[in-house]
Amino acid sequence: MNIKGVATKKDFLLVSVIGATVGFFTAPILENIKLPQWESSFTGVAILVLGFVIFANFALWIASLVGRKIPAVWQFSKYAAIGAMNSALDLGIFNFLSLTFQVFSGPTLLVLNTISFMTAVTNSYFWNTFWSFKTESVAGASVSVAKYGKFLGVTVVGLAINSLIVYVITTLIAVPGNFTPGQWENVAKLSAVIPNLIWNFLGYKFFIFKPRS
Repeated sequence: MNIKGVATKKDFLLVSVIGATVGFFTAPILENIKLPQWESSFTGVAILVLGFVIFANFALWIASLVGRKIPAVWQFSKYAAIGAMNSALDLGIFNFLSLTFQVFSGPTLLVLNTISFMTAVTNSYFWNTFWSFKTESVAGASVSVAKYGKFLGVTVVGLAINSLIVYVITTLIAVPGNFTPGQWENVAKLSAVIPNLIWNFLGYKFFIFKPRS
């Protein structure tokens, strides 16, 4: 087991997949917020993917060193890596759909938010089941109906928190003059990241993936 914080080749391979995913789904975010320095192209996306892969591997290596002394740091670093990937998935799909359908506020935006959010948290469940929260006490963890039911419960609360924040900021608060609608909806999504990150970590650790006594 790798609970002591010594990263294996498998860990570096998995975090490379995470880095590549983050890089790829960052592209539609940059496209939607109209970042002046960003130009959508194969080269641009390739640079993003490569950059995030390198960064993810370096960050995991540092975490594995610290994790030798503080095991909790190792587990949280893997959770944080998965969290970064899920945030990129959520934001990337959300921005792609919003830009494609030109929807930046109102009830329809909540539909797009639900699609992106559910995709991200479902991805999160499987990654956390088989990597982040896989310890000796839950070795060989499998996807059970009961566990997935708990996951759905945590997810519904997380979706409610996320959607409420997004709706209030994009629909009930006027877009500031120095923001585009695409930029403002990303402010809303980013405002929901930290509350969701905290809620999901607590829900996963103490409710879904609680070690057996």
